Amino acid sequence: MDHDLIIVGASFAGLVCARAAALRGLNVLVVEAKPDPGARIHTTGILVKEAAEELDVPAHLIRIVHGVRLYSPNLRSVDLYSPGYYFLTTRTADLMRWLADEARRAGAEIRCSTRFTGAETTSEAIRLHGLGLTCRYLIGADGARSAVATNFALARNRRFLTGLEAEYSTVDGLDEELLHCFLDSQIAPGYLSWIAPAPDVVQVGLATNGSTKPSLDRFRAHVSGLFGFDPGRIVERRSGVIPCGGVVRPFANERVMLIGDAAGVVSP
Repeated sequence: MDHDLIIVGASFAGLVCARAAALRGLNVLVVEAKPDPGARIHTTGILVKEAAEELDVPAHLIRIVHGVRLYSPNLRSVDLYSPGYYFLTTRTADLMRWLADEARRAGAEIRCSTRFTGAETTSEAIRLHGLGLTCRYLIGADGARSAVATNFALARNRRFLTGLEAEYSTVDGLDEELLHCFLDSQIAPGYLSWIAPAPDVVQVGLATNGSTKPSLDRFRAHVSGLFGFDPGRIVERRSGVIPCGGVVRPFANERVMLIGDAAGVVSP
């Protein structure tokens, strides 16, 4: 047997799981298709307080945000606070690399540029196709459209939001002490739009239900009376799907389990 546990996907959930398992003495391997855990990020990387308390994230990777400014469709707003509560916005790519380093320090091995193409279960082990690897247990942390779920006939996400985001170096007129959230069923049906001050950028995005294509141009035009967006300040763009149907069931069998987006365990 090569490993006690193989985790498919160096996602936030996969890397935290790898660290926890390695600290408990398991022989852990993470396989990741991307060349680097911080490459091609598809998430805003916002951490709620409950998740932040599980990790001692270095200060240079985070910004603490204590409140939310919630906007109605006519852009009237109210500021919301909860005593003792906060969010963390993050330097997302660098946070993923830090989590990978933490998992390695705990004893986990991470193999990037290694794609999961399937696996089979024998009486003694789970064998990954084409990789020559075996394990006692397998975890799918491989995202909203999990190949692990498909391979092992576990439940799959069926409902999704489509997210679109641009990172700006600065946004004029923004109060950076708050997470700005916009409710408007014409612009972001099924979810919301946001402007999130991160440690060294401002994340501007929205997510919509499956019947509507998100438009950042439309959102920016809607709030142009409040904020200034200079196209020359865009440093990165990203998009992706967000599961919104709740926890999938079954998310596990005797030897395989889904976590994170693969299991539908996600904020929306």
